[in-house]
Amino acid sequence: MAQTVSSARKADNSIMLVEDDRIVARLLTHTLSQRGFQVDVATDGRQAIDSLDGTQIPDLVLLDIILPVADGFEVLNQIRSRKGWNKIPIIMLTSKTQEFNVVRAFESGADDYVTKPFQLGELMVRINRLLN
Repeated sequence: MAQTVSSARKADNSIMLVEDDRIVARLLTHTLSQRGFQVDVATDGRQAIDSLDGTQIPDLVLLDIILPVADGFEVLNQIRSRKGWNKIPIIMLTSKTQEFNVVRAFESGADDYVTKPFQLGELMVRINRLLN
């Protein structure tokens, strides 16, 4: 039977969410937790980069581009340069819709690109696709 968007996943699936907007972070944390994910949140780029050495490697990263201290491209480059982290699926989740940002993200190693405002159902399908 195919897995539906609303079905739960195993609790051992973890997601690192790098998002400075508290409302978006709260919404995603709640939604993902309800679907069985463990969610770790970093609220700025420096916090995300600093956590790469001390955090268990997640199954997937949701990464905003517009972040305080260090932007999402810098975080993306740091993730892709770290052993163990370099193969983790990364979805850019951002309000940046310009083609050059999308191209830059994919060229830097992003696996998917979702623009805000986003639909939760679509985002969950993209997450599930990358984790399967």
